[in-house]
Amino acid sequence: MPCNDNNKIAKNCLSCVVRKSTIFGSLTDDEMASVEGYIEKKRHFQSGEYVIQENSSVNYSLCINSGYLILGSYLENGSRQIFQVAMPGDSIGFSHSDNAYNYFVQAMTEADVCVIDNATVDKLIGEQKAIATKLVEILSHNTAVNQQYLLNLGRKSAREALAYLIMDISTRIRQRLIKCTTNESELSFFPLNQEDMADILGMTKVHISRITSEFKKEQLIQCSHKTIKVLDEDRLSEIGGFSVLD
Repeated sequence: MPCNDNNKIAKNCLSCVVRKSTIFGSLTDDEMASVEGYIEKKRHFQSGEYVIQENSSVNYSLCINSGYLILGSYLENGSRQIFQVAMPGDSIGFSHSDNAYNYFVQAMTEADVCVIDNATVDKLIGEQKAIATKLVEILSHNTAVNQQYLLNLGRKSAREALAYLIMDISTRIRQRLIKCTTNESELSFFPLNQEDMADILGMTKVHISRITSEFKKEQLIQCSHKTIKVLDEDRLSEIGGFSVLD
């Protein structure tokens, strides 16, 4: 469920609902006004549509305005590995590399993204030194967080990893959507299906289904299409070793 208040193109970046969650969130209004001129356009993608194809040329970076996307790659045996679930306010790219994207980006729901050409990013960095320093610090932090996230999952049992994943995605969604809705059904939205979760955790869909059924029997979660409601956050967090500070 995208943040409906942000589906329409904001009059300017200062009025964007997800601004505080983006890499520009720590900028002052004056700094943000300077950056706004570098953001070129907003694009809309349908659910299932590829925003970026794997190994395509790197020529722009993205800030997610609304909707949910996955980042991943296809292995030699044809299987898919998902390594990130991106949400409103998240950014993709900004690496300033001349190489091709070595991963794909796919919309899991309808999504709107703000596009910044990489040449424009370079221009921003060259002309706005103070802002550039802030962005580099934020991007470095985000990279470290994502690496630690994957490391945490890799050290867990299947049951622990799925509990951690459900708590992480559910918590992040609530933190983003609480800005624009208090509807409990919307706050329980979950963009991933069992196949997606299997491809994140390196398990089979059957294994995910079995553990999910266990969680339901233990009254830890309720599930329906594109919805997972966590009934016992404390217990599920304990199983997964999850902390909001993660």
